[in-house]
Amino acid sequence: MEPMAYGALALSPWEFGKLTPGEFQQMIDGYLWRIEQKQRAAAQLVAPIINTCTNYELKRPVTVDMLLGIEPAKKKSADKTPEQVKAEMAKLIAKVG
Repeated sequence: MEPMAYGALALSPWEFGKLTPGEFQQMIDGYLWRIEQKQRAAAQLVAPIINTCTNYELKRPVTVDMLLGIEPAKKKSADKTPEQVKAEMAKLIAKVG
């Protein structure tokens, strides 16, 4: 905990010693939120540049969430045909009863 307190939060030893564990956790949460906001701001600046200044055709435009690595995962059922889904459901129903 001390490396985080002294490094990232820039607390002095006597400030760190006066904090309760809950207060320290709140400070860490605030620090992580601030870092996330800075990353989001940078991604909001970079995404339009990537979308307009690339030399090749993108399959889809780059989004802020893509750059931050929080793009929603594709649904597995979208890759399956309706017949496959029905067959899997029938197997599941037969198994469960």
